[in-house]
Amino acid sequence: MFRPFQKTDPLYYVGLVFMVFPLGGVAWFGYPSWTIILSTLFALAYIIIIHIKDSYRKTIAFLWFYLLFYIIFMTTQIEGSMMWFFFYLGNLLTYRFEDSNRSYRFISFLIGLFSTASFGIFFVDILTVKLMSIVICLFILAMVYFQRKSVMEDRIQQKIYQQNKTINLLAAENERNRIGRDLHDSLGHTFAMMTLKTELALKQLDKENLTAVRKELEELNQISKKSMKDVRQLVNNLKYRTVTEELDNIREMFALSGIALEVENTIKTDQLSPVIQSCMTMILRELTTNIIKHAKASHCQISLQGAGKIIIQVTDDGRGFPPLTGQELHSIKERLQLVKGQVDILSPANPTSIRVILEEGEMP
Repeated sequence: MFRPFQKTDPLYYVGLVFMVFPLGGVAWFGYPSWTIILSTLFALAYIIIIHIKDSYRKTIAFLWFYLLFYIIFMTTQIEGSMMWFFFYLGNLLTYRFEDSNRSYRFISFLIGLFSTASFGIFFVDILTVKLMSIVICLFILAMVYFQRKSVMEDRIQQKIYQQNKTINLLAAENERNRIGRDLHDSLGHTFAMMTLKTELALKQLDKENLTAVRKELEELNQISKKSMKDVRQLVNNLKYRTVTEELDNIREMFALSGIALEVENTIKTDQLSPVIQSCMTMILRELTTNIIKHAKASHCQISLQGAGKIIIQVTDDGRGFPPLTGQELHSIKERLQLVKGQVDILSPANPTSIRVILEEGEMP
């Protein structure tokens, strides 16, 4: 009958602290003693509706309408400030059921809220009660609106995250296929040429034509060197790191180099596309390697920020650039050909500051 316990369930219990008012109101404010029964049943109904399985629809509907009845009755007949208890229903609507605007719970919630507010406005002659009814009604509506908006944004973010996971899987599959084709095309051609050259060399050796044998072996040596270079390049292209992994590697390198490092990252890097992540990784590697090798810096700061655009800013207190010629950072400019972006030297020295802007998700 009850669903498994969830880690968010205890959050619902926090609101039960306000049950001290209707229960204690019997002793403090002269509420009728029989309201203790109604209030106790309200608390029990609230707890049950939190944990009951969604398949028990009739039971949930009964509990829901009891909660609604209790709040309306206590507000109109006992104490007007009990209207605040509509927040219990608002929390259930938003987080427990995630109801749409057309659900019976949401519609009955609005009817109950407006009816209770109307009672206080039109049937109570006390000005403070009228004002309180308006204020509480607006507050509850605003609370539910912003709660539902927050939940909807979380859903969208989760959807984007799942989509990016799918995209990353597809990209990884495409990358494996590309690697397979590159290996087949590169090594297959190389081994075919090496086989041919060795066969020709053996034939010339049988004829004791040492000059021709030497020629074939020299060409075989050149093919072997070129093949080794191609394989190394291919392996280097396979060394893909995520931005998080690259930042961890940068921290280790700076620690070994004795350079103090500060990293400020406000980007959810796991939600970025593989192309953007790869580009960011290579840019960070290029900039930080230059600092370690050439800057003679003692402190460096890396800032990653993003809201539509990804901004990478790296600042160090090293010796900076020589007089600028416009040819600086050409390797980074080449990497930006894969994405829409730009690189600027904000300050060439004292301190040295470089900013790279990437258009998230766009291609040139």
